[in-house]
Amino acid sequence: MPISRRNVLRYGLGGALILAAGGTGLALQATAPREARGPLQVLDARTYAILAAVADRIAPARDGFPPASELQVAEKIDALLASSDPALGAEMKQVLHLLENALAGFVFDGRVRPFTQLPASEQDEVLRAWQHSRLHVRRTAYAALHGLCAAAYYASPAIYARVGYPGPPDFGNVAVRP
Repeated sequence: MPISRRNVLRYGLGGALILAAGGTGLALQATAPREARGPLQVLDARTYAILAAVADRIAPARDGFPPASELQVAEKIDALLASSDPALGAEMKQVLHLLENALAGFVFDGRVRPFTQLPASEQDEVLRAWQHSRLHVRRTAYAALHGLCAAAYYASPAIYARVGYPGPPDFGNVAVRP
């Protein structure tokens, strides 16, 4: 069959539709649910589940240390976001949606499942890919997620003794002089 402009357009359009359908299917995959232990202030159920999965990979259970989920790290970050500029909460949600999105994951990392549906070892690989990405936005997003999760984890009183920190000093009712 000779190649005509009409055939190229017909097959090109057909291929584009197939790619669009496949991409839509990847993008619309469900997030593995997680229940927050209290009401959320900034995050919704989906972004909470994503952040909780990230926190458990950044601070997993190990040698006498509890996992981030046990210390409610995602809930603490939600509370912190509630006391911050609303734009920060909106940006955090965008980052979490991008991390979860299987279509973006396919384009950047070759994965076809959402972050929350991956086994722990593959989630670690995704986070490493973000940490060492050539794209500044992914490296910056990783640094923000890692910093928030680590800070919320190590600020938990349950961790103080495990790392040799006696806790914050008690200043009592001492007045501070100007």
